[in-house]
Amino acid sequence: MSQHQQLARPGTLHLLMEAALGSTRPGLVRDLAAGASRVQDSQDPTTGPLGLDSKTNELVLVSLAMQGQQVEVQQKLDSLRASHSSTEEDISNAAVAAVRGFLKGRHMSLALQQIVKMHDRGIKVPAQVFVWLVRATSCASKEDGMQLVEVLQELENLALPSDAVVVALADCLARDDWDTASLIERRFLRSKQASQLSFAMFDPLLKLAAKADEEHAIKLLLEMQERSLFLTEGLCGLLLSRCSESKYLKLTDEVTKYLKSRGMMTLALYKTLMKVFANCSLFDRACDLYDDLLADGIEPDRVMYRCLLKFAVKCGRTDLSRVLFDKVEGGDTQNYMWLIRAAGRDGNSARAVELLQQLRSAQAPYESIDSAIYNSVMDACLSNGALDQAEEVLQEMRALPRSAVNLVTYNTLMKGHCARGESQKARALIAELRAEGLTPDCVSFNCLISAAISESNFQQAWDIFDEMQRSGLAPDHYTLSILMKAARKSKKASDGERAMALLDGHEVKICEDEVLFNTVVDACIHRKDFRRLAKVLGAFEASGLQPSVQSYGLAIKAYSCLRQPSKWSEKWLEMTETRGLTPSDVALSCMMDALVCVRQVDSALALFQKWRSVVKPNTIVYSTLIKGFASQGDASRAMEMYHEVREQGMPMNTVAFTALIDAHARAGDADAARALLEEMQKEGIQPNTITYSSLVKAYCVKADFDNALKTFGDMISSGLDADTVIFNTLLDGAVRASRFELCDQLLSEMAGYQVESSNHTLSIVVKMWGKRRSLDSAFEAVAKSLRERRLRLDSQICTCIISACMYNRAPDRAVRALGEMKSWPNCDGPDAGTYSMLVGGLLRCGRARDAAEVASSAARDLNSEAKRTAATRQHGRWNAERLSCELSGTERGVGTRHMSEGQRHEAQLAKALHSKGLGSSVWLPLRQGSKWCCCCCCFCC
Repeated sequence: MSQHQQLARPGTLHLLMEAALGSTRPGLVRDLAAGASRVQDSQDPTTGPLGLDSKTNELVLVSLAMQGQQVEVQQKLDSLRASHSSTEEDISNAAVAAVRGFLKGRHMSLALQQIVKMHDRGIKVPAQVFVWLVRATSCASKEDGMQLVEVLQELENLALPSDAVVVALADCLARDDWDTASLIERRFLRSKQASQLSFAMFDPLLKLAAKADEEHAIKLLLEMQERSLFLTEGLCGLLLSRCSESKYLKLTDEVTKYLKSRGMMTLALYKTLMKVFANCSLFDRACDLYDDLLADGIEPDRVMYRCLLKFAVKCGRTDLSRVLFDKVEGGDTQNYMWLIRAAGRDGNSARAVELLQQLRSAQAPYESIDSAIYNSVMDACLSNGALDQAEEVLQEMRALPRSAVNLVTYNTLMKGHCARGESQKARALIAELRAEGLTPDCVSFNCLISAAISESNFQQAWDIFDEMQRSGLAPDHYTLSILMKAARKSKKASDGERAMALLDGHEVKICEDEVLFNTVVDACIHRKDFRRLAKVLGAFEASGLQPSVQSYGLAIKAYSCLRQPSKWSEKWLEMTETRGLTPSDVALSCMMDALVCVRQVDSALALFQKWRSVVKPNTIVYSTLIKGFASQGDASRAMEMYHEVREQGMPMNTVAFTALIDAHARAGDADAARALLEEMQKEGIQPNTITYSSLVKAYCVKADFDNALKTFGDMISSGLDADTVIFNTLLDGAVRASRFELCDQLLSEMAGYQVESSNHTLSIVVKMWGKRRSLDSAFEAVAKSLRERRLRLDSQICTCIISACMYNRAPDRAVRALGEMKSWPNCDGPDAGTYSMLVGGLLRCGRARDAAEVASSAARDLNSEAKRTAATRQHGRWNAERLSCELSGTERGVGTRHMSEGQRHEAQLAKALHSKGLGSSVWLPLRQGSKWCCCCCCFCC
């Protein structure tokens, strides 16, 4: 700088100093200032004025503050205030520079202290300083010092100017930062300065809430109206636009209500409103806007007509689609495409051909019709069995100067053959299209796989899938959705497991496609694959997917299966209240069933009464209530629901009759159950295997195995295939009655009918061998299942094998078995029930020390919150006062001093389990001794 004195001029010097502040070496600023000072001392008068001015001093302050040198910063500020030549503006600018430096260096607390000092000394704090502070702290991590909440709390006592709040909120809007904006609102606008709320404050808050918090946005909107603040057309349009992203329907309705009440609706606003409904897949509501447009005297433009036409086709409003088509006088090719698809869906193939001819007439001679139009017409014809018309269209495509036949054409032909059950002809088209130089895609193979699964030809489906993979094609969402049907439909566990295993790949994004999500959840529920179900629901929670009503119903059902009542109740409220969606009868039934599963049948009935005026009651909903009362063994109230169905004139269905039969079966009234079966058959309603299983259960309860087997024979005679459920019912009844010869016969017949056993079957077999005093056979049954790798053993089987050991007075073998089962592949046990069974058995054998060791192992193994919660639910809720007494090792004032050694071990055991949060799940069940029972695991029944 001494050699190039022009660098010390103000403009150049300040640029150099700003560059240094932006680098990793802010200390260079002081060196630059010092260099400029030396140049000034030896200044040549001809060089002009140099840069040692107030701006230079401010930049030095920024540099010092960035480095956290609070003492030096304060000394410079004090020196500036003491100088007679300093103006108020110089002092204010210097203080602001210090704040800026502290914030740039992430010294949040020092910056805040400086702002408070400025306020205390009467220095006006510019609005921009407040914005800097809020922005810096909202983006700061915990390691950077103070968080935004702390900063706002400190600033709460300052009389911040309203323009500072406005600027900060505007900055939040620019960064789409709702969290910070809501904090500012709560700390300032809703406390001392509530009366100062202005439009400039409401505007950014409302815009941000429209994407982040619907309920709060509605409150802000109503409050603005109460304060007589006018919402402009532009603001309302922006709110609707943000609602289309967030899918906030209740806010959309409030904004629309405001606009209509003031006659402010315009074409642009209607188009934005249409976009909201389209993004929410509410195509019916989008179509309803057409009548509103006409009522307001607004003519849609061509873009809106085309969108309305598409939505009318999507929601099946054929008459409206024709009106809209006529309005645009045909329009472009896409409009014809929509109408052709609508004609195909309505079963009107002649209309599809007519539209093709109409398009051909409307086009110039030199124009060619797009292949997509021909393919759509072919699809309409083939889907409705108009083979001759489809053949004519195909020949016309081939006769064109440039053949319009492409891969989509072949895929359409495949779809047509598959619809007619001609899967071999469809599969032959793969070779034909390859001969034409075309390559089959995922759509081609998906069509063939779907056809094979529809015909229950699962081996062929897997052969086609293998061919697809050999062609270098990875399964897409549609492939996986189709294969989920195989997982649900196939009776072979290997088919289901292979299909479900496809979900385990990291590249599978289940929640990106709602159809895939629904089919996967349904398959997991059907197969009771709760491990994968929990994983899918975890991805669902993290995905931000806006579910449809159908998906909400499935999610509620899934959370019910996982015994997570807080989750399914949360989803119900989200659907009905947060998003304002009307549940379907199926979604309502899923919610009622979830309540039934936690034995809240009266709550399910209350929910039904609340919604029956909105959701028209049907047999499905009533079936859920009947099933609920049946599960409680309350046959009389189940019959009340049955009579109400009859009074409403609704038809009964298989599910409802089966639930009624089950209610009487649980009550042991086999005669009433049989009478209902006969009534069901008279009405032409075909019972299924579950129906017969319920009746078999009624006879098994009475140990009437002659009638139970006769009912089984009746089922086979009716043409139904024997399945695992009915064999399990018979086998369980025989084991309970100790009819072991019948057990052997049933197991033999089960193999003869080629019915694969389930985990429940295995648990019954283990129980059987335990009662037959053949412990080796019980272990061999489990070992055989492990060798076959067909079943994924669960905690129920773990508990059964421990119970069998204890029943046969083999505690040492039970302890060894506990260690072995921890290595069983993919087993979700041992669980709290398993440990309770073992610890209780050891205590009854007088082996309290061993029981304590096992309990310590339980405390380690069951430490996770998820397993504790599930186990607690499994064993129900326990009285808190009793729990406190039990776990403290005292009861009615009895201490540990007079306890026996065994009692002291029990007290230590209780204390250890309580410290791990396992008191209710492990200790209480085992303390109940012989009263603790789990039907298929315990030998007391």
